[in-house]
Amino acid sequence: MMNLKKLSLSLVFTGLLMAQTTVRADIVEAFTGGQLSTPGWSNGIGADASIYLSTAAPDATYGIALSESQWSYNTNISFLPGETLSAWINPGPTPTADNNAQGGRLFVGFDAGANGAQSFVAASDTSQLGFQDNTGYATPNFSNSVAQTYQDQWYYLTIALSADGSTATASLYDMDGKTLLSSLTETGLSAATDNGIALRGSGAAAITSIAITAVPVPGAIWMFASAMGLFGFVAKRRKTNLI
Repeated sequence: MMNLKKLSLSLVFTGLLMAQTTVRADIVEAFTGGQLSTPGWSNGIGADASIYLSTAAPDATYGIALSESQWSYNTNISFLPGETLSAWINPGPTPTADNNAQGGRLFVGFDAGANGAQSFVAASDTSQLGFQDNTGYATPNFSNSVAQTYQDQWYYLTIALSADGSTATASLYDMDGKTLLSSLTETGLSAATDNGIALRGSGAAAITSIAITAVPVPGAIWMFASAMGLFGFVAKRRKTNLI
C-alpha cells in the first residue's frame, strides 16, 4: 500500500510539473534594441520607444513606438485558437484640456496575413478599447467597443481566442498587470485563414514583450487527471482499511 501511495504521489507531482511546463507564455517578439527582432515581419516599423517614453514597462523594457500608421504582419508567429496573446502597451494619454496630448492608437491584430487581420485597438484618442475587422488592412469604424480612459502609463493587454476560434476577448489591466480595467468580447468570428499577428500604431503608441501562452499538451493533461484519480483511489482504499 505504501508503495502504491508513493507511486500516486509521484504521478501527481509529475502531472503538475508537466502541466506547468506545457502551459506557459513564450515571448514571441521582444523588440530587442527597440526594433522588430523576430524574423518575418512584412514591414520594418517603429522606433526605440525609450526616445519617447520616460518610464519603462513593468518588465523593464521599452519596446517600440509606432507612429507611422503602417501595418506590419508576421506569419512566422502563430497565434492559434485556444491560446492567449499578451503584451505591455502604452497608447499614450487620453487628451484633456490640461495635458495637450493628441492621443494615439495601438492595433494588435490576429488572424493576420497578406489579406488582412482582425484587431483589438487601444484608442486613447477616443477613449475606447475597440474591435475592427481589418480585411485588406482597412481601418473601419469599431464594430464593438467599450469606454476606456488612458493615462500616461503602461497597461497589460491580453487577447484570448476560444478553442474554435469563433470568439476573441481582450482584457486591459492596470500597470500592476492584475487589476482589470476593461474587457471586450467579439463573437461570431469566421474561421481563421491565417494564424499570424499584426501591428499598427499612431501617435507614438508603444508596445513591448509580446508573448503567447502555449496550448497544453493533451498527454500532460491526461497524466495529471490519471494521477489525481489514482491518488483518490489510494486514499479511499486506505480509509476503507482503517474502518
